[in-house]
Amino acid sequence: MTDRSSVHIVGAGIVGLAAAATLQARGHQVTLIERNEPGSGASRGNASGIAWTDVAPLASPGVWRKAPGWLLDPLGPLTIRPSYAPSILPWMLRFMAASRPAAFKRSVAAIAALNAEALPAWERLWADTGTGGRLRLEGCLDVFDKPGEVARARAGWKLQRDHGIEVRELSGAEIREMEPDLGPSVVGGAFIPGWAHLDDPHAMCLDLERVVRERGGQILRGDVVSIVGTDGGALLGLHEGPVVHAEDLVIACGAWSRRLAASLGEDVPLDTERGYNITVPEPGVAFRRFVMLAGYGFVMSPIARGLRIGGMVEFAGLKAPPNWARVDALVSRAKRVAPALSVDGGERWMGFRPSLPDSLPVISQSRRAAHVFYAFGHAHHGLTQAAATGELVADMISGKDPAVDLAPYAVDRF
Repeated sequence: MTDRSSVHIVGAGIVGLAAAATLQARGHQVTLIERNEPGSGASRGNASGIAWTDVAPLASPGVWRKAPGWLLDPLGPLTIRPSYAPSILPWMLRFMAASRPAAFKRSVAAIAALNAEALPAWERLWADTGTGGRLRLEGCLDVFDKPGEVARARAGWKLQRDHGIEVRELSGAEIREMEPDLGPSVVGGAFIPGWAHLDDPHAMCLDLERVVRERGGQILRGDVVSIVGTDGGALLGLHEGPVVHAEDLVIACGAWSRRLAASLGEDVPLDTERGYNITVPEPGVAFRRFVMLAGYGFVMSPIARGLRIGGMVEFAGLKAPPNWARVDALVSRAKRVAPALSVDGGERWMGFRPSLPDSLPVISQSRRAAHVFYAFGHAHHGLTQAAATGELVADMISGKDPAVDLAPYAVDRF
């Protein structure tokens, strides 16, 4: 591969925008193609964490002890809508395979390698674009209201420590000293000081969009429905639009990426973990730090617009209507640990996390079209890994040796 002057990117979420800004910094002309407003998909409702300290995949040997209870609770942390069960079955079988100890170990190593680059890559991108003012370095509290959950969490904390991540176990009283609005039900947890978050992930998207435009990048409104690889690039078919020629092409349209890979003959087991949240402008509580409630599968994130309470995993595909009772369940559980919480005036949201069974993204050159590159499937780590993914995409396009081994993220690994 050689350096090229023009790159088209399908998808203007946080991954596509980070890739665009990085490619511009390396001298490329970029055109983003987005069917909606930039940053209006999963990036808009992101919980705001730059969770580079996370190293464990969702698919893990212990997840099956929890899964039956979750699946029996239609409002639990993980649920499958009955009508979607046949569609998600192949994904779940791969998820089971990824939960085996050897596969889990490989996934941990790959997540840790990519996440080790996450914050340094963001710092380089912020320095280049002047958009780093939204970073908050307050750490994360991992809190529990059941002693048994604290005991079970220690294995995960050890895994983080084994990868050089600082984790300080705390008592409930010590946690309340740090965040007084957490109530007496909190019995213990841990503080992860290296965790970072942004004051508004959607605003970060708009910041990057502005820089991309200012530097001569174009953003085209359109829905790409097909791709054909050619010797000199790729041809993009748009719904009710012209055929667009791309010298090099990046597919970074999240949960909608599967159909485009399929048009090139590559079957990627991408599905969507539908996530829910509510953002409350005046929550009645004031948290300085990101608060994670892993036992319930959600977080409370202080952002510029208030408090964002979000999480959960729902498998129901891209077409089913939202189940807003899941937001009510989030709020009910949040009030268990933050009794003074108010959600009056809150804005509810549901979005689509693009997810693969082994919790690793696809960051890869297409095996069917030499000038097509994939950057999707980041699941819960889209914001975290966006800048690092942008650098790796730029490395692939220019033929530069990447900072990490890309084999674990290859499109044909399944």
